[in-house]
Amino acid sequence: MDSQEKDQARLSLPMSQWLNAERDDGLLIAWRGAQAFYLGQFRRDVAALAAELVGREERRWALCFDDSYRFAVALLASLYAARVPVIFGHQREAILKEQRADYDALLTDMPLDPGVPVLSVSEGANADSVLPAWPQDPRFILYTSGSTGQPQAVNKSVACMDHESELLAATWHGPLQGCCVIASVSHQHMYGLSFRLFLPLAFGLPFDAQLTQYHEQLIARHQGRRLVFVSSPAWLKRLDSRLALTECVEVFSAGGPLSGAEAQLSQQMLGGLPLEIYGTTETGSLAWRKQVREAALWQLFDGVTLTVNSDSCVKVVSPLIPDSGELVLSDIIQLAPDGRQFQLNGRADRIIKLEEKRLSLSEIERRLTSLPEIADAAVLTQQQTGRTVLVAVIVLSSYGETCRQTLSEGELTRKLHQALRGWLEPVALPRRWRIIDAIPLNPQGKRAYAELQELFL
Repeated sequence: MDSQEKDQARLSLPMSQWLNAERDDGLLIAWRGAQAFYLGQFRRDVAALAAELVGREERRWALCFDDSYRFAVALLASLYAARVPVIFGHQREAILKEQRADYDALLTDMPLDPGVPVLSVSEGANADSVLPAWPQDPRFILYTSGSTGQPQAVNKSVACMDHESELLAATWHGPLQGCCVIASVSHQHMYGLSFRLFLPLAFGLPFDAQLTQYHEQLIARHQGRRLVFVSSPAWLKRLDSRLALTECVEVFSAGGPLSGAEAQLSQQMLGGLPLEIYGTTETGSLAWRKQVREAALWQLFDGVTLTVNSDSCVKVVSPLIPDSGELVLSDIIQLAPDGRQFQLNGRADRIIKLEEKRLSLSEIERRLTSLPEIADAAVLTQQQTGRTVLVAVIVLSSYGETCRQTLSEGELTRKLHQALRGWLEPVALPRRWRIIDAIPLNPQGKRAYAELQELFL
């Protein structure tokens, strides 16, 4: 079977073929409100930006976008121009300034000025520019969320992303045909990138360029469309049972496991149980489940294997992992006897080593929230004068707010620090504190660690 026959046998379209000149220019790619974007315009927008990038010397281009259509234009143009897209999991100017060593210039649709050359990306190119040849083994840099410290750069292969699209198509291509994709999660994260952009573009489905932030927006954007909704536990648990049913063909959820009650609420309001996806930035999608019963086991995708050794270390082998094809996971997993299903029991990567002591950031947070003054807490690491220390961001309870009326912030945090000494070793005590109204979440529903780190700049 030659390469052309192999492409014809695929259920999904590889990224190199998204702009294929043989495809219909009138194919709907995306929409933004009443504005529609078709393949002909998409091709012109990518070609025009690629031509501009080819004429510039900067190699590593950070991508920070609100709008998913413009992000898709920037991603494709960067790759066609043989540049390296760098995708951070945030859009925060202060953090971008801290990360300037990791990129040379910025592509954006936002008013950002991180101290590097900036190109503003929009749409509407009129002239037909010739697309450069698709590069050999194109790659981009995607950053992890940084839940235990600094976000880590992950070298992602487009070939692995294409393989993931084909893996998803093997299971869901048929049922999703004729659907439109909307999302409450950002394209700046692995899950959003895979399901909000790669899935619709590889499946030939139009996607909403704008984020769906509220339940009311989901209802408004339905408009008779057959919807695939890419969401997260944080969003789904806020569904309002008083609002009208918005029936979706499929609801995807990732970023953490749903509780049984949250899954049932989604079924009640969206017409079906969410299809939960388990994976990581480094590995891509690994497993899925639907909670037809509470705490249902996760099912591995075809071609993915897990092994757990005597030290509870979990190794994954997957065709979606670039280069080596294998990785050690930071989650605690219990395999079922068949080796194809598993129970997810939490994260091991919130265990850190500090001054030769193993510390659980989750345990420290639990101790913090056990204090009557604290309703919620996030603990993270920070570098101070060459050493790693712990810092805490806290949300006060009503009792804590009452205490704050009679104590200064310094007095209050010293009181909390003293209360923790009975439970925690000195090295585990937070050195700096910030009091805020609520722990921020990113559009994926995970804690926004970039914003939390920014509080200590």
